[in-house]
Amino acid sequence: MKRIFVYGTLRTDMYNYEKYLKDKIIQSELAYVKGSLHEIKGVIYPALIEGDDMIAGEIMEVDDDQIFDELDELEGYLGELHMDNEYDKIICPIYDDQGNEIDRLPVYMYNIRNEKQKNRLSSRIMERDYVAFMCKKGNCRIRL
Repeated sequence: MKRIFVYGTLRTDMYNYEKYLKDKIIQSELAYVKGSLHEIKGVIYPALIEGDDMIAGEIMEVDDDQIFDELDELEGYLGELHMDNEYDKIICPIYDDQGNEIDRLPVYMYNIRNEKQKNRLSSRIMERDYVAFMCKKGNCRIRL
């Protein structure tokens, strides 16, 4: 069994959760990671970059280790700090709703070392919660 922190389209009821995680989750719990959440021009998934906001997400415990290869492909992860990664997979402190560190887990962080990708960043998501942000836009329980 392995755990990962997710904050965007892999969260419960979002479209990539339905496609990749739904039947493989042992349990999930609300948690937070420090960062800054942004929209990306031309797509409907978010970018998490370094920052000090507490970004809402979920710790997903999965029963299928192979899912991580699928998630790496989904997230455009080619290898540790590869310049062409869309997202880097970084071990980050994870916090509860009181701000206490509860774990250190892999998190897909948007690769802004790549200038082309950095230029795709758009508006900051002030809700600090991608699901709440999508609901505000009228896309609750979004599935594609």
